Amino acid sequence: MKTDFDAIIVGGGPVGLLLACLLKQQGKRIRVLEKRTQPIAHSAAIGITPPSLHILEKLGLADEFIAAGTKVRDCFVHGQSTLLGCVTFRDIPDEHRFILALPQVTTIAILQRHLGDEFIATGCEVSGVEQFDDHCLVCSSAGELTAAHVIGCDGWRSRVREWAGLDAPVHTYDLHFLMGDFIDRTGFGSEAHVFFTETGPVESFPLPGGRRRWIVGTATPMDQPPPGLVSELTRQRTGIDISVADQVNESAFTPHRFNCGRYYDGRIILCGDAAHGMSPIGGQGMNTGFADAEFLAEVLCHRDPALLLPVYSRFRRKAAQSAIFRAEWGMWLGTRKGRALSLLRDLLLRFLLRHGRLAQQMGRFYAMLTIPFNTLARVPQTTLPPRTA
Repeated sequence: MKTDFDAIIVGGGPVGLLLACLLKQQGKRIRVLEKRTQPIAHSAAIGITPPSLHILEKLGLADEFIAAGTKVRDCFVHGQSTLLGCVTFRDIPDEHRFILALPQVTTIAILQRHLGDEFIATGCEVSGVEQFDDHCLVCSSAGELTAAHVIGCDGWRSRVREWAGLDAPVHTYDLHFLMGDFIDRTGFGSEAHVFFTETGPVESFPLPGGRRRWIVGTATPMDQPPPGLVSELTRQRTGIDISVADQVNESAFTPHRFNCGRYYDGRIILCGDAAHGMSPIGGQGMNTGFADAEFLAEVLCHRDPALLLPVYSRFRRKAAQSAIFRAEWGMWLGTRKGRALSLLRDLLLRFLLRHGRLAQQMGRFYAMLTIPFNTLARVPQTTLPPRTA
């Protein structure tokens, strides 16, 4: 059947837009359906790792991203009462020896400009997807559309995942966080700082434009946090005074995890947070989704993608499982409370961060250089036959 598009991508976040850009580069007929009409109000994901920058190089966008962001080369780790050490990216085995801090809204804007407005339908809500032997039918507020494949990039509450029957059990952690971006008056510059205390963690990351993100652990979910709570908890736990008047946004989150047993059903495919969910602590999620998009774009450029979808699912599921574990481990370690556990954590982190080889490995670990198959170049080429389309 002659379809309207080769691929319809449901969801216009960073992963969906990156996939669309990669497919457009290969001459595919694509359309991104995004129900939002306005940019997100807060910066959400902010960390872009070296493997993701190499994926962006394929589009000629890495330099533009780097110019727009802040290079984080050092993350200082504080214990209950003293500096424990530093995770540095200055000597990692990559040409990009930093984590790029860039608000998600800027990431989206750059990808949208590169893709072009004509490939994106905003304010378009999808109400159903039905698949047949040779095409998919997408019902949306813009009418009925047909495509050879439909890709769900619509986040961890993915409707596409539900319609495809690919749901996976979601585990919600009994841990809660509140984050806000502030005008930065700390003098920390491009340094990241994390504070692990007996009453809860505080994390602080630089942002471009003279701003800084602060994340605090809270005892309960904060649907409507009292004004100034980020500032108050930061002051109590670190002694650092960040003015409520300098706060520019705020959002709360409760982390979760899941990993679908399979990332596709016939012509319906999952990518990014629709396929897997993990704690955002450590910045693994969006970058894992970027690697999904790179792999999937390669699959969809073969004559018979159905032959390679099991390979995509197997490799990307394994990579996601590794990222989920790392995010969980880092979050668990940072959220232990009480004096005894805090002292044990301080001893462990001081050892890890001040032991030469272990300290070097920490930088590679958090730069996601040791995640399996973190780019397509790391996938065994014998599993990907030469393109025929």
